[in-house]
Amino acid sequence: MRVLAVFAVMFTHTTYMGPFLHPELGEPLGRYPFQVGASILLVISAYFVCVTVRKGSTWRWLWRRVCRVLPPYLVAVLVTYTALILLGPNNWILPTGRDLWANLTLAASFDRGVQLIDGSYWTLPLQLMAFGAAALLWPRGFGQRITTGLWIMIVAPVILQWHDRIGHSPVWVQQTWNGLGLHRLQLFAIGIAVWLWAQRRIGVLHLSALLAATVYAQYAHTLDLPSALGIGVLLVFVALAARGPDWTVFARFRRPIQFLARISFGLYLLNQVLGYLIAYRLMELGAGRLLQIAGAVTGVTALAWLLTKYVEEPSYRALAALRVRGLGARALAWLNT
Repeated sequence: MRVLAVFAVMFTHTTYMGPFLHPELGEPLGRYPFQVGASILLVISAYFVCVTVRKGSTWRWLWRRVCRVLPPYLVAVLVTYTALILLGPNNWILPTGRDLWANLTLAASFDRGVQLIDGSYWTLPLQLMAFGAAALLWPRGFGQRITTGLWIMIVAPVILQWHDRIGHSPVWVQQTWNGLGLHRLQLFAIGIAVWLWAQRRIGVLHLSALLAATVYAQYAHTLDLPSALGIGVLLVFVALAARGPDWTVFARFRRPIQFLARISFGLYLLNQVLGYLIAYRLMELGAGRLLQIAGAVTGVTALAWLLTKYVEEPSYRALAALRVRGLGARALAWLNT
C-alpha cells in the first residue's frame, strides 16, 4: 500500500500539478488533481507507529524513527535546492537562502514568509511530531479511552474551522494551525483506528463510522470532494491489507514491489520539484508530454535509489546503533515516569 500511495503522489505531480504550476509543460492530463497519496502515507505512518512503538523502549524507538527519516530529508532538501539554483528556469520562483534554512529546520509551515522548496515536505514535521507524541503517550496507556480520543481528533478540528474561523483568525493562530497540522489529525486518527480494527479491538461498524467521518473531515478542510472520496476508497484497501491475509495475487511481482518499497521514501522526497525540472529540460529538447512524464519518473527513480543506498540506509545503520544517552533521552524517560 505504501508503494501505491507513493505512486499516487507521483501520478498527481507528473500528470496534473506539474502543468498546473508550470503551464509551459503542456496541458494537465485530467480535470482533477486527485491528491490522495500523501494523505494515505500519513495514515500508513500512523498505523505503523502503533505496530512498532510497542517493541522495546519508546525513547529508543523514537530515536530510530528520527534516524530513518531526518537524514534523507535533509539531503533531499539540499539536493533539490542546489538543483533549482543551478538549473532552475529564470521564470520559476526559485528558493532563497531563508527558504533553505526554514526547510532544513522544519519551520517552513510555521512561517508564511517562506516557501516549501518541495511541496511534498509538508508531511515531515507532522510525522516527527506524531512520533514524539506516540513516544510520550504510549507508555501511559489509554484503554477504552482511545476510541474517544480518535473521535475528538476527527471532529474537533472540523468544528474549530467551521465557517473558515481559522482563516479569519490572527496570523499567529493560522501559523500554529498549519504548522501543527491540526487539519490533518483525522488522517492519524484513522490510521490508529485501522490498527485497532486489525487487532480486533473495534468492530467493522465502528471503523466504518470513523472512516466516513474521516472522509467528511478531509472534505471539510480541503473542499476537494473527488480527492476526499478517493482517500475513502484507498482507506478501505489499507484496512483490508492491515487485517490480512496477505494478498498472494501480487506474489509474482514481489521483487519489483520490494525494490519500490525500499526506495519509496526517496521517491516521495524527490519526485515533485525535481520531476518538474527534468520534464522542463526534456521539453526544451523537444520532448512531448508523455516523454516528459516517462523521463521524470525514470530520473526521479534513479535519484531515489541513490538517496536510499548512499544516504538513508547507511545513515540509519550508523545513527540507530548509537547508544543515545543525551539530555533528550533522559527527559523523555522522565516524562514517562
